Amino acid sequence: IIVAIGIIDDYCDLPAKVKLLGQIIAAAVVVIGFDVRIDVITDPLGDYIYLEFLAIPATIFWIVGLTNTVNLIDGLDGLAAGVSSIAALTIFLVAMEEGIPPVAMVTIALTGAAMGFLYYNFNPARIFMGDTGSMFLGFMLAGISVVGAVKSAATIALIVPILALGLPILDTTFAIVRRARNHRPIFKPDKGHLHHRLLAHGFSQKQAVLLMYVVSALFGLCALALTAVSIQAAALIILLVAAAVFVGARKLGILGMDAPQK
Repeated sequence: IIVAIGIIDDYCDLPAKVKLLGQIIAAAVVVIGFDVRIDVITDPLGDYIYLEFLAIPATIFWIVGLTNTVNLIDGLDGLAAGVSSIAALTIFLVAMEEGIPPVAMVTIALTGAAMGFLYYNFNPARIFMGDTGSMFLGFMLAGISVVGAVKSAATIALIVPILALGLPILDTTFAIVRRARNHRPIFKPDKGHLHHRLLAHGFSQKQAVLLMYVVSALFGLCALALTAVSIQAAALIILLVAAAVFVGARKLGILGMDAPQK
């Protein structure tokens, strides 16, 4: 379903609301049709939080949200494919560490597919993934992370994919906040995304993409670190990451009212 939506969007440029509705339907098929959802999570103290009636809408929101985060970051040659490869590899390593073979097998396959595509998609790109490819990558990563969270009772079960996909998640979050502050439609594209700001600061396309790979890899290392440290150390890592993200966002003007809108 998600691939069909992407193909139609690439050819016909679907309205944002129609595309969103299609994504919700695709996510609902997975969550309701295949009973893939998160019914319980754990808080930082290890206590269980039962989502109950919120389980289905929360899981659909996660899948749709992550599908769009990867879709929105696909603004430079090789960016979405590279970031997705790093995120998938991170989740694979965590799945191996936690003993979740199904998740490990799917993520290593997705990593290989994305890296194989990246060979032809890196600047100067010879092929492009379009919305079809970027939405597929986001949808797969979202679904895989849900399955991994369901099969693991660890406190960090949901935090790991959030950190592994930290770059696209934060870029999308900043875009929503920025557009709201500027009184612009949330679904209307702008030139305030991280890759746009890096280009505005004098980086070339290759330099911007490589820098974002490094940031994604650092997020991935933080995710891996969470599996090997105490809860207190994990909380400290998350606080340090949050502080670094805030400083970086301020320096680049990603949240600013004066972000370029072309």
